[in-house]
Amino acid sequence: MAVQTPPRPDAGDASATGVYCYGVVSARDARPQPRGLGDAPVEPLVHDGVAALVSRVPAGTVRARRRDLLSHMDVLGAAFERGTVLPLRFGTVFQNEGSVVNEFLAPRHDELAGLLRDLSGQGELRVTAHYREEAILAEVVRSNRRIAQLREATRGAGAGHPALVELGELVLAEVQARTARDSRALLERLRKHALRYEVGEEPVQYELLRASFLVEQRRVAKFEAELSKFAADQAGRADVKLTGPLPPHSFVSLTHGGR
Repeated sequence: MAVQTPPRPDAGDASATGVYCYGVVSARDARPQPRGLGDAPVEPLVHDGVAALVSRVPAGTVRARRRDLLSHMDVLGAAFERGTVLPLRFGTVFQNEGSVVNEFLAPRHDELAGLLRDLSGQGELRVTAHYREEAILAEVVRSNRRIAQLREATRGAGAGHPALVELGELVLAEVQARTARDSRALLERLRKHALRYEVGEEPVQYELLRASFLVEQRRVAKFEAELSKFAADQAGRADVKLTGPLPPHSFVSLTHGGR
């Protein structure tokens, strides 16, 4: 998938390369990193208290290969260990270092500095929770007499058995009702520890929650404890996964052209 193509270099410019930008940090937190995309070294490009993390890439289109996506995330993750990070979308390429300053850092300085202040001490926590299929289906059968009856009546029946349609509809309705209830309960437990949150759209089957939470570092332990209590309550019934803290990818999505 082609993401973004560097502008055509001017005559006399270094036509073989462009400048890839990973994100923005405070100048005081900026440090070089040994490897970015294509194993190129990552350097901070400082302007008036803010710094873009950049590396050279071959001229042409940056493609979303798994290795490069991981390198992009690794650079931002390493920077996040030192301080606040404003991630740029994967594939952001400038013509040269001067373009990074003149087209991005300088004209948007106040916005970038403000975001760095606003997001100081905050990180993103990602939560996914899924029912265990066998457990939730067994629960549905136990709790609904009609489903249990239909299940017995259709045991060993062929695909054309008329009761199978009713059985499927009832099971789906019961699972959806439980999903809605448990999703609300989990979200309510977690949102009180977060500043903001984003819930994933189009949940997959048996998915309770797929969401990102913007959490202050001082509240991460409480957030984790709340999620651990939910996981303990759902032991054997649902699986829960927590990722983070991460740079706030879901809450800041900077591009060359705008926020």
